[in-house]
Amino acid sequence: MGQILLREGLVVVARGHVATVNKCLPNLTIEVVLKKSSEKLVVDIDEIEHLPSRDEDNINLLQVESLSSESVVPLEELQAAQSQFDLIKRYLAKELNLTQALEQAGVSNGTFYRNIKFYDEEIGPASLLRMKRGNKKGSRRLIKDVDDVIKQAIKEAYIGKSATIAAVFRKAEELSIRLGLKPPSRSAISARLKDIPEKERHLRKHGHEATSQKYAARPGRKEIHLPLEWVQMDHTRVDLILVDQITRRPIGRPWLTVLIDLKTRVILGYYLSLYPPSSLSVACAVAHAALPKNQFLKRLGVSAGLHPYYGVPKLLHMDNASEFKTVKFQRACVLHKIGLKWRPIGAKHYGGHVERLIGTLMTDYVHFLPGTTHSNPVSRRGYDSEKNSALTFKEFCQWFAGQVAIYHGRKHKGLGRSPAAEWKSHFVDSENNVTHPPIISDPWTFRLDFMPEMSRKIHPQGVTLNGKWYWSPGLTPHIGKERVVIKYDPHSMATIWARLDGGYIPLYFSDVTTSDFAYEEHRALLKFRRKEGVTPDGALEDHALIDLIQKNEQIVNGAVTKTKRARKIIAAKFEHETSTWIADETISATAPDRSDEEIKKPDYSKKATPYSRRS
Repeated sequence: MGQILLREGLVVVARGHVATVNKCLPNLTIEVVLKKSSEKLVVDIDEIEHLPSRDEDNINLLQVESLSSESVVPLEELQAAQSQFDLIKRYLAKELNLTQALEQAGVSNGTFYRNIKFYDEEIGPASLLRMKRGNKKGSRRLIKDVDDVIKQAIKEAYIGKSATIAAVFRKAEELSIRLGLKPPSRSAISARLKDIPEKERHLRKHGHEATSQKYAARPGRKEIHLPLEWVQMDHTRVDLILVDQITRRPIGRPWLTVLIDLKTRVILGYYLSLYPPSSLSVACAVAHAALPKNQFLKRLGVSAGLHPYYGVPKLLHMDNASEFKTVKFQRACVLHKIGLKWRPIGAKHYGGHVERLIGTLMTDYVHFLPGTTHSNPVSRRGYDSEKNSALTFKEFCQWFAGQVAIYHGRKHKGLGRSPAAEWKSHFVDSENNVTHPPIISDPWTFRLDFMPEMSRKIHPQGVTLNGKWYWSPGLTPHIGKERVVIKYDPHSMATIWARLDGGYIPLYFSDVTTSDFAYEEHRALLKFRRKEGVTPDGALEDHALIDLIQKNEQIVNGAVTKTKRARKIIAAKFEHETSTWIADETISATAPDRSDEEIKKPDYSKKATPYSRRS
């Protein structure tokens, strides 16, 4: 799967008909010529699909299709393929000679040339995964327990000036003996240490300051030459309280995930949510940035031409939040040739562009809306944000889409012109010929790779998601199957997709009268119900009845206690009367009585008589 440059003569499918591209037009439109009738049509960019030519490598196409499932290839293998791909690319561009390339690749001459044979610029790193045969060179075959011992030994012993292979070996030997395992060899420990990046080993041995002196970058200003070359992504909580769409009561502040193209300062994509940032927010924001947005804007009820910016970032720059480092997200980025870069921990200035954009959006736009919380309590003094709140989540989404378009049209201090003009300058030449960023050859698979997912069981009624039932006749053979992966588009929940038999089956609302809705609108309703205390079925509406419930419980518990006590008394009496110990009563009855003198209490006023003088 790759990206396709829209050029004259490219074969596409336009509105269901085979056509060729004639020319690109402004506002993300394309003029095409239908093959059958030679009729010219002007279509939106998201109304065309790439039609692969017959001479394309079918093996590679099938291979990439098989990689669209994120469960197929481990992340480590994709990262290794990415590294080999980058080396070959530099070698072919004459940036590296053969000796340098072989040294950095860590493979033999023959393996390197075989990799070059399967190298495909359009497919990307996935083209090199076909080289995998059997066990990977250098793979480890130690049992997991021994491997864990080595990792623990490195963690405990490879610290400070005394960090050596010998120290790790001694610690591993000690841990192995305690666990009853055979100690690993020195060579195995040495191999594990070599797997640790040199910078990390230096850090463990010499500390942060020495490592910073040796390895920290000292870059000057980052030179960016083209749009999509460097894109920053970040989250923020919007300084605004929204209301429920039914009662118009406050439900809280939304979150924004935004991507900004550094060359043009264009907002490439974004995602709004009522819940804190998550892998869902990240995936949806990236997909929103990479694809044309006409259909999204139409569903939102605003002009389709408001946001003509899209494209797959070459490099995505983020902070170190956990949602930016999930395996699923990294795997999808590697498959689609999106480079990933994280800020150094504590170095906030590395993300200055996106943070300044967020500040601009808040102070110049959001802070003038009813219900704004402003930036701090001082600015908010005397203003009741909840009382003045007025916008629903959907209304805010519509407003935000329009405000983004306004931002694109305002002159930017750093650019000397508007972001829209800067973007246009890269896609319109001096003769006013229009081009567009490359489109994704298979946008459907791209969206699936980044779509959020859940696991569900297939019931006789179908699949339930967000309180709605979905069905398709294709589910019939799979009824009863559990943990089926369900993909969904957060912007439109009318259709979801179940991954079955290596493919995806579309599922639709079982109730055909159900209207389409956005996932975040559904979550907004749930948030309101929790906030307002809406009572679910079977729950207690009159809380004054709590005392009566407790009293009834005490009646039952008291009755149980009395019954147990009565039964215990009856059982004890029966055991006493039937016990063999009852015969002792006859013995005690015939025993002589003791005299009063014998049981007389001692007179403590008299002097005690020694025991030996007693008669």
